[in-house]
Amino acid sequence: MPKYIDIHSHVNFKTFKEDGDIVLKRALQNDTWVINVGSQFSTSKRAVEIANKYQEGIFAIVGLHPIHLEESFHDEEETGGEGFKTRAEEFNKDAYRELLKNSKVVAIGECGLDYFHCSSEMAEKQKEVFIEQIKLANEVKKPLMVHVRNNYEDKSRNAYIDILEILKKYAKVKGVIHFFEGSLENAKDFISFGFMISFSGAITYPARKKGRNCDYEEIIKNISLNMILADTDSPYMAPVPYRGKRNEPVYVKEIVRKIAEIKNLPETEVREAIVVNAKRIFGI
Repeated sequence: MPKYIDIHSHVNFKTFKEDGDIVLKRALQNDTWVINVGSQFSTSKRAVEIANKYQEGIFAIVGLHPIHLEESFHDEEETGGEGFKTRAEEFNKDAYRELLKNSKVVAIGECGLDYFHCSSEMAEKQKEVFIEQIKLANEVKKPLMVHVRNNYEDKSRNAYIDILEILKKYAKVKGVIHFFEGSLENAKDFISFGFMISFSGAITYPARKKGRNCDYEEIIKNISLNMILADTDSPYMAPVPYRGKRNEPVYVKEIVRKIAEIKNLPETEVREAIVVNAKRIFGI
């Protein structure tokens, strides 16, 4: 059993094109398992190819991220790392179903809703594609890796509330709300429905600006350790003391350390519990 599991990383992205193998080997050498997550078909396929190169410790999740339903630009302030431009992709259920046949694929995602730059029309399309991926997850009996993000200046809609309603209506499987930055009430609602909550490097930062404040201490103190996971979302949002650098899976230990600090528990107890949680939800 590893010491750590980074349940959501993107070493399958082009940022790691030159040294992805070195990054993953560094993680494994530090007793850290890694789950690479696709955001569209090309990166999903790449995640599977990478996982197949390793006998143990590297896994894949395949799916279509909501921001990839339209062409758009995402800047450094938004991503917490380098900016990038997305291209529009239609969800091809048959193509993703084929990837899901690989034994290294442990979930579907990252899928969900992203209202950060999103028209009303695109929000409806995001919901439709999210539902299609939930149905595929039900079909293949794999958990969901869920992305949730609000527009913090637009209070007219709430992605956390919308996603929970959709999951309750359609999902027959469970999963993970990754990079959580909702409220304690949101977290408790998802946990009551059987979904785990994953925290990222943001929990090591000072309070965030532009209405994006999330009281991580309150949330982490008040939810059960057996429903908590940790993810780096590499290459974005590196935790302190690596903030401002390219993130990578081995840094997940800093997130685990912060969770232990907030819960006032021994770090060993927290990291062992998180590994058990990850193995339980993903069947690894």
